[in-house]
Amino acid sequence: MDGVPIFSLFEQMPTVRVQGFHGILNSTTNVILSEMEGGLTFDQALKEAQALGIAETDATHDIDGWDAAVKTAALITVLMDIPVRLEEIEREGIRGLTPQALHNARRDGWPFKLVCRAQRVGDAVEATVGPEKVLSSSPLGKITGSSSYLHFETDIFPGLAVTEENPGLYATAYGMLADFVRATRDARSNV
Repeated sequence: MDGVPIFSLFEQMPTVRVQGFHGILNSTTNVILSEMEGGLTFDQALKEAQALGIAETDATHDIDGWDAAVKTAALITVLMDIPVRLEEIEREGIRGLTPQALHNARRDGWPFKLVCRAQRVGDAVEATVGPEKVLSSSPLGKITGSSSYLHFETDIFPGLAVTEENPGLYATAYGMLADFVRATRDARSNV
């Protein structure tokens, strides 16, 4: 989520235990899906995302769900304190979705989104990344363009959500600056 301090958010809430989360964490696929809903082919939508500077030249990791799976694994490992390997996350990308299927789903009020999910099950976690139909009036359904969304379920807060609306370069730059400041602060405290 670019500059949003997701990991440090829970440092400000000691003793809160994350039970699960779901959300949209990959802006490239979100842009591609939005463009395909409007009638572009997959290749045209990818080129549009690249022209906007959102998709990399080789967007394979985004399209096939790997980027979202890595982010899901990081959230699980850090926030849920359960080490997880990528192979343990059920993953499906967006390659199989057609413009017609996306258009019809949006028309019917159930657009497709690449959704990341994790849920604590005993001492383990079940996690998935894949395209899902979501209700258009739901928070997930309202996420368009390069926006991101994360909804956490915790033992104290049944629903805690963070939305980042179409971040730009400043948000990404802030994220890098914040990481640098944290790393510098941590290095000084270890001296």
